[in-house]
Amino acid sequence: MKKLLLIAGIFCITLPVFAQDMELFHRFQDDKLSMPMVPSGLSFPEFQLLERSVTLMDMAAGIAFPGYISFKAKEPVAGYAAMGARVLGYAGALYELYRFDEVGAATMANNRTDRAVGYATAGILAASFLFDWVYGKVQLEKKQEAIRFKYRLKN
Repeated sequence: MKKLLLIAGIFCITLPVFAQDMELFHRFQDDKLSMPMVPSGLSFPEFQLLERSVTLMDMAAGIAFPGYISFKAKEPVAGYAAMGARVLGYAGALYELYRFDEVGAATMANNRTDRAVGYATAGILAASFLFDWVYGKVQLEKKQEAIRFKYRLKN
């Protein structure tokens, strides 16, 4: 158990050092450097929303920081909901670790309650990440489409 925690700790510390933003599809131009034509009525928060995108690096950050993608899409309620679900999942995982140290693996494997808590914990953690990722991405794209429609911008 100590070796597993040590490996996980080293991984979490060294991951940001080697992290680079990855894209699945080749870009023909770097849209972060080219200056787009900005309509006269476009506000700065709307411009910021148009320039945001959800990349693989954001997905990785969403694992470490619950609600990251929802907050990036300016959806704080969904971000806090994802954060609360992740805290609940972490509490279940800590309970499972406590029970493991208390009664051992053999007793936990035969106890239906411990198995149910373990499956529920894993489900809550996975669901909170997937909710944050999918909901945040969809909301960001909806807001971007609304801004493009409002100012008649091409994609």
